[in-house]
Amino acid sequence: MKVAARCQAPSRYPTPDRPARSPGFVTGARVLDTSALIGWPLPELSGGLVVAAQEEELQRISPDRAAIIDGLGLVFTEPSGDSLESAAKAARESGDMSGLSGIDLALVALAFEKSAILVTDDYRMQNIAAAIGIEWQAVGETGITDVWTWELRCLGCGTEQPTPNSPNQRRRHYGECPDCGAALRLKKKR
Repeated sequence: MKVAARCQAPSRYPTPDRPARSPGFVTGARVLDTSALIGWPLPELSGGLVVAAQEEELQRISPDRAAIIDGLGLVFTEPSGDSLESAAKAARESGDMSGLSGIDLALVALAFEKSAILVTDDYRMQNIAAAIGIEWQAVGETGITDVWTWELRCLGCGTEQPTPNSPNQRRRHYGECPDCGAALRLKKKR
């Protein structure tokens, strides 16, 4: 299991080094992305924090694994509205909002709120976590090495479009350009 080093990027948000946490602060806790629920050894999952929507996601992706981990002592909890807004603001500023699901955003918000380690192989979630000072740990991949900023760009006319305010409902579908109708794609800002 590889652990990525904490990103030292400057942040305008509270971080574990600058406490401004809710009373729900949980030292040593881990927020588990669905990739961890599927790929990690079962004993590692016990006591992990998850959001309720992951139960349905896990049933859809891996019903056998869902049945096995049902009794492992996962802690189902939801982030506060303030934490969701902090995570959403960071996702909009980094340009990652277009590539996130609602579950992804809730998990980043939960890790932020609980000062917990975010366990995920999702590069977008790692990118946001690093940008706001959340420690993260990869499941089976190496993880990010740099924090990137993304832009939503039209493949037809090349115009940059504004980052949406909420997570994407359909993976890898970013919509169409309002100017020319061509597909939009996420591109790394230069």
